[in-house]
Amino acid sequence: MRLKIDDIARLANVSKATVSAVINEKSGVAAKTRKNVLDIIERFDYRPNHVARSLSKRATKSIGLVIKEIDNPFYTKIMRGVFDTCSQRGYSVFLGSSELLWEQEEKIIDVFVGQQVDGLIVTPLHGVTRDFKNILNLISRKFPLVTVGEIKNYKTNNVCIDNVQAARRAVSYLIERGHKHIAYFAGPENSLNSEQRLHGYEYALSDAGLPVQKKYVLRTGSNFDDGYSIGEHLFSKRGELPTAVFCYNDLLAIGLIQALQKLGFKIPEDIAVIGFDNIDFSRFANIPLTTVMNPARELGEKAAKLLLQQIENPAHSHPEQVVLDAPLIVRNSA
Repeated sequence: MRLKIDDIARLANVSKATVSAVINEKSGVAAKTRKNVLDIIERFDYRPNHVARSLSKRATKSIGLVIKEIDNPFYTKIMRGVFDTCSQRGYSVFLGSSELLWEQEEKIIDVFVGQQVDGLIVTPLHGVTRDFKNILNLISRKFPLVTVGEIKNYKTNNVCIDNVQAARRAVSYLIERGHKHIAYFAGPENSLNSEQRLHGYEYALSDAGLPVQKKYVLRTGSNFDDGYSIGEHLFSKRGELPTAVFCYNDLLAIGLIQALQKLGFKIPEDIAVIGFDNIDFSRFANIPLTTVMNPARELGEKAAKLLLQQIENPAHSHPEQVVLDAPLIVRNSA
């Protein structure tokens, strides 16, 4: 049977308050009494209830992390960065995944706040009908919060990359190599990243005096199957086809390459492909993928450090943005 604080107090013939003072290393306890309590704790291998102690201090030494897709390697890297950083500082991490549903994201946030986590890291979803009420409520309460990526029109503590410039650089690379008909395989509609990368794609075409052809901007999902199916559909058509495709992420790009190879196209001789994220698999695909390096693990580390800074220094309330580099990694697909 596990000893409780009442048992320690009874065995030491002191009050519960005295035992609590010893456990929490507070002053005001006589040296002899302190030694007696500590001896009993050691003899019976007493383990204080960490959660109960934390709640009494309004701190649980835990944070909540809300990602978008549990099976996406990009978010796995973010998770690793958050978990490692928090573990080093003695914090536990609760994990939730919205699976690209903003209603689910809101429910997870509400659950974590109800569990009295000390702060939240969120990879936020967007949408035409979304109002961000729960996020705004947290901001108004000065609840420790960091977003991985921005929330449009709101100032939050966040870590991000410059999606617009990263996409602009990737598409400009294709243009420099003679491509004039370039498609963009966009991601989910509720992704601000996808929207920003579309802007970068458009800017690169405009810089080169090339028109944006709506037929080449194709909205799809975010996984292998989406890239394969939309690629098979587009490149099975007759007539003028794009000679290059810039993809919202690597999963789409790798799926697209599989479809192109099935249809008999050579990469990059017939069709050049660029992805985004630089997931580990992009290096080891049968055609190593040219891609934008999205520093997922570092994003997670920076987000965790920024959050812990808020938790441990509440006076630091000014919203801070950390922007990381996202260089183009040139391999065989482009």
